[in-house]
Amino acid sequence: MTSDVPANGLTYSPPAPRRAAWSPPEMLLELTGIQGDLIAELIQAFTADVALRLEQIRGAVTQADIAMLRYEVHAIKGSSKQMAADRVAFVCEQIEAAGEERPISQLVDLVRQLEVRFREVCEAMAWYQRTNCRGTR
Repeated sequence: MTSDVPANGLTYSPPAPRRAAWSPPEMLLELTGIQGDLIAELIQAFTADVALRLEQIRGAVTQADIAMLRYEVHAIKGSSKQMAADRVAFVCEQIEAAGEERPISQLVDLVRQLEVRFREVCEAMAWYQRTNCRGTR
């Protein structure tokens, strides 16, 4: 019978997944005066807007509507930059550049990346709210 414990007696535990850090951009903090409730409202508006736009993007991919895809991606890029969701904005830039050279059917992987980056920033924003916006619910 073999043991899963190495001879040195130490066991391996995979590292905990790293939480992507997010904090409001300095300009936003200056405008809101670090009011947690206003920042929470902005986060809510951003996440709701991008979620709706991602639905439109999925429809655009299904219908091969490159104009709709470009419009929605461009809008997400702008709001992502304003909300310091840099990884989301970066993928939007990649989609915009690739959309000029490739057919929409070849952008599916980038759209999936956009969805992943959006989920990550939503989690990071939620973490920020839990740890910094006390009393805003």
